[in-house]
Amino acid sequence: IPAYASLLRIGSPENIAGECKKALALGYGAIKLHETTTPAVFAAREVIGPGIPLMVDMNCPLTGEQAIAFAKACEDAQPMFLEEPVWPPEDFTALADVRRKGGLGVAAGENACTEYQFRQMMNAGAVSHAQPSVTKVGGVTEFLKVAALADQLGVKIVPHSPYFGPGLLATLHLLATRDDGLVEMFYLKREACLWGGRADVDATGHVAVPSGPGLGYEPDRGVMERYRVA
Repeated sequence: IPAYASLLRIGSPENIAGECKKALALGYGAIKLHETTTPAVFAAREVIGPGIPLMVDMNCPLTGEQAIAFAKACEDAQPMFLEEPVWPPEDFTALADVRRKGGLGVAAGENACTEYQFRQMMNAGAVSHAQPSVTKVGGVTEFLKVAALADQLGVKIVPHSPYFGPGLLATLHLLATRDDGLVEMFYLKREACLWGGRADVDATGHVAVPSGPGLGYEPDRGVMERYRVA
């Protein structure tokens, strides 16, 4: 599954540019920022070039009017979408307004539960990209309902999956049933991995779908024991 580097909040445009360079060198084919300033967005775009998808996760800091202004200010950097630009995240009317007036795609869904709330979101025209999280939305079955609804209504699916445990493995399996997915990978160095490094990004920017029973991998019991809370 093609992966994108989900960067942590960095702040400094210079440091953002440096981390984007490192991520591309590791094979990532797309970048997501967790930033709320236009210099940060343009710094990333300048260093990654025009052909690499760029996403901006804002974590709900703005009013609708502020988000529209931010989208217009960032338009030349061509982000694929702004993720959760407004507070509260379930204000689908405001999100629809940002999408309509801001000139950019809008993504949301990590805070939505069940197909019912995603239907409200999509019917409102709030999102170009829906982000169901398999660990929050109601499991694999409910995720599939959301994906089917999105396909019916012409909304793209980009799952929320900055996980290291079973949620990541389940997301890989779910994306393997589609032809439009990107898997979100937290861009950081881990001290240990439950899966022995098998659920990592390879040199081509992809993550292999596990092929074993269930979710595909048994967790490393040695790692579990090493970090067990007494």
